[in-house]
Parts: sequence; C-alpha cells; structure tokens
Amino acid sequence: MTLPIDFIPSLPFDGFKWKWASVAPTEGLNDPVVILGVLFRMRRLENRNLSYSSQEFADELADLAEAIQDKGITGVDLARRTGERNLIRNSGQYWKALGLIPIDSHGIITLTDFGRNVADRVISQSEFAALTIRTFVLPNPAVQNDEECRQWREHHLELHPLLLLLRILHQLNGQNGQGYLTKQELLKIIMPLSAVPNASVDDYVNFIVRHRNGQLDLSRWPNCQTSANDHRIGREFLLFLANYGYVDISHEGQEERFVYNQALNEEISEIIGFDAGLDLQQTLDRLRNTAVTEDIERIRVQKTRTRPNQARFRRAILTAYTRCVITNVTMPEVLEAAHIVPVKYNGEDTTANGFCMRMDIHLLFDAGHLRVNPEGDVELSQRARLDYGALIPPHIHIPAFVSRDFLRWRWENYNGI
Repeated sequence: MTLPIDFIPSLPFDGFKWKWASVAPTEGLNDPVVILGVLFRMRRLENRNLSYSSQEFADELADLAEAIQDKGITGVDLARRTGERNLIRNSGQYWKALGLIPIDSHGIITLTDFGRNVADRVISQSEFAALTIRTFVLPNPAVQNDEECRQWREHHLELHPLLLLLRILHQLNGQNGQGYLTKQELLKIIMPLSAVPNASVDDYVNFIVRHRNGQLDLSRWPNCQTSANDHRIGREFLLFLANYGYVDISHEGQEERFVYNQALNEEISEIIGFDAGLDLQQTLDRLRNTAVTEDIERIRVQKTRTRPNQARFRRAILTAYTRCVITNVTMPEVLEAAHIVPVKYNGEDTTANGFCMRMDIHLLFDAGHLRVNPEGDVELSQRARLDYGALIPPHIHIPAFVSRDFLRWRWENYNGI
C-alpha cells in the first residue's frame, strides 16, 4: 500500500540523519585511487605496531599525495594530514564505515579481514563497490555514536542507503527521462522519507516525480540535514555510486544530476534484486556465482575505449609493439592499446603510457586482474590465476620507451576500473 499524496513524514527523534564520511567531508577522499591507495599503504605498514601518527605513515601519505598530483583529484591534502592530527583521526570514517579498518584500533595501523582482502586484491574493485552497496547499513557504529544507534534501533529503523538509492534510480529509469537524482532530492525527499519504516521504493519514486512536476509542497516536510557539512555528507552517497560507475554526473543548467547508467541496467537489476540478510561472504559468493561484477567490469572497460583519440593511440601502440606484450600474439585483429595511467587520471595517449595487449588480456589489465610492475613482473588476481595461470608468464620484457614512472604509479595506486 502506497503512502497518500498528502503524506508528510515526521522524524522519529531529534538529530535523525544519514551519516558517512567524516565531520568535515572531503570529496576527493571518496575517489577509488585515494580511498584504496591509502588502504594499500596501510597494508604495507600493518603488523609493525605503527600508529597513524607515525613518521612511516606520514611518508606513505606524502608518497600518495605526490602520486595523485595532477591526476584530476581535487581537494585532497594528504601530505599535511599527518602527526597527531593525522588523516585517520580526522577522516577515518571513510575507511571504518566501509569495513576496511576496525572501528577502534587504538591508533595502531590495523586492517579488517575484508580490508586485507581488498588491499591484497583478493576482492576486486568492482566486487568491493557491489559489496558496499549491498552491505553498508545504518545505524552504523563506525560513524554513529552509541546514543544515535540506540535511537535508530528503538524506532525499528535499519537502512541500506546505497542500495536504496540504486533501487530508486532503477525504478526512476523506467519512467521516460526520469532516471536521475539530485542532491536536493536526496536531502529534501529521500532522507526524510527514510524515517518512515513502511515507505516503499514506489513511495520514494512517486514523491520525487510529483516534486519534479511541481505537485509537491516540501515546505512542511522536515529538514534532517541542517548544516553545510550535512549537505556535503549527503552528496557522498551519490558520489560513491558515481565513482564506481553506477551513475554518471551531468549538469542541467545549475543543477547537478546523478544519472542512472543504463548500460549497467541488467547488472544493477541483479545486484539490487536478491534477498537481504546475507552476510559479507554470502553476498560475495552470490556476486561471483552470477558473474555480475565481471559483466560490470567488461561493460565499463568497453565504455572507456570509445574515445575520439583511441584509434590514433591504437595505431601508435601497434606500430611500436607489433605483438601483445604478454602473450606475443601478432594478429592485429585481436590486439588493442591499453593505457597504463588511465585517461580518467590524466593518462596521456603516448607509447610511454601504453601496452599492446590481446583483447582478453587488456580486459584483465583494465579490471585490475593482471598487474605489471616497473621491473616487468606480472601478477594475477586469485580469480584470474585459475584460468590464466598457466598461460601468463611471470615476467615480461618492457620496452625502453615505456615509462617506469607510469608503471610504478599504476602498480602502487590503481586497482582497476
């Protein structure tokens, strides 16, 4: 039964709001290269009884800060967020809320088992995103205090906000031209309505569409995001979906829109469609059994290759190499040009930034299942090793014209699309 058109939600308690990120959110921290880049560096330092205020961690952050310079990631000042006012002390919720580091590690660099699996690339980046969408839940003791969690539970509220947003977008997409969300719709409609335990996806969609048609007066609706930081934190949820390819960002005049990625419609339907209540491992098993994240990787990789300069880049790479750098296959029909530093992070269209690769090898490379370090050592993900372990050499010759700095950047900072 849907809510009546004149329904006005009420907040269950003072201070009801969605929380993620940190008290003062930083948009750039949400970028995969940053949030996972920090995680990789934590992993290097783990088991050494080092604190987040240590010089070793400061050095790692300075290294990452240099790596992301000029890569189009704005608003992140990692090099200065060290010492007693270190990054994790002030913004640790980014990693804690996603289950990558423990809620209370007493300031010592420690990862959860999930965090280690992501850092060690046992769990791919696309799997990490899908798992987060399915399992991130409010109330969440990583970002809410005991009193807030108690109030949520007392009012029988439990919410998977990323999953809810994706379900709303999926349903809006079925209505002509409506497949998008704005930050204001999230703050003014979705968040207040999420305080209503029996609100359905149909209700969210109906109120959003009525608002767009000028048929909904929001002046009497409660405001549960009162500060500027609340507004920024709210946008972080939409940014997460954008950073991992589920939505695209566009602008209609002054309005920023988070537009449903129609190319992933079938895969999104699978992710949002199965039963709730599965734990992390059961969810991962389900994702792998349906191969949905593999399909997402394939579709997103294909999208990145439809660029105006791609044909010119391919000609330059095939001329320089003549064969796949991994398999030595020479048939031009199955050879492609792979960027080492992705175009998204200002990777250049030059032979210094390219590998010639067979189509399937290119897909493995772009999705993070195959990695090459500056010395030419080749590493396969656990899953890729099952099918390709006997076919991929452990070491390859890297031509002199290829930039070792670009290879080092990808090896240390990038976990695939």
